[in-house]
Parts: sequence; structure tokens; C-alpha cells
Amino acid sequence: MTNSMEMKVSMKKGVGFYVRAAGSFLKGVDAREASEGQEAVEAKPPVDELKISGLGEAIVAAVIAATRAEADGLGTITKVETQYPEMTNGRSCAQILITMNRK
Repeated sequence: MTNSMEMKVSMKKGVGFYVRAAGSFLKGVDAREASEGQEAVEAKPPVDELKISGLGEAIVAAVIAATRAEADGLGTITKVETQYPEMTNGRSCAQILITMNRK
């Protein structure tokens, strides 16, 4: 069984946030003790497969996060899908789904 995670990208946060998040998912996170007002962080192992999805204007952020992770040697883009799902208000919106595997 592969260790899989899905990251949904929105426009609420900047592109840099999602680039760092993708890197953290693919590299894993080391444990840190609490210090100077920051909470302790437990160690998290890297995921084998990361699925990045973006809807509408967030498509660009999803693509940038995936291509930067691949350029940094953290993973390989294995699949790119586009969809046009219907929203609750009856309109449709473009969507991208990018699947990456950890190197």
C-alpha cells in the first residue's frame, strides 16, 4: 500500500506556501521542540504519492507547486488530468489534478 496524500490548492494562501507544503510532504518533517511561542512539531514521514489539485484561478498555483517540487528533485510528475466539474451554482469551473511520486 502506498502512502498517499492530497493537497488542495486555493488562492487564500500564496504560491510559496504551497511550494513549501509540497516539499514538506515529499521530504517529510523533522520533529522540533517547542520554543519561543511556537508549538512543538512531531516528525512526519514523507509520502510516496502526492496529489495536488487546483480549481479555477488556483490552477496556476497547483502547477507551480508541482513543477518546483520536480525541479528541486523531490518527486516526479506521473499524471496530469484536467476536468470541468459542475459547481453547486450550476456553472462549471476548470480543475487540474497532478499526481507526483516521491523520488
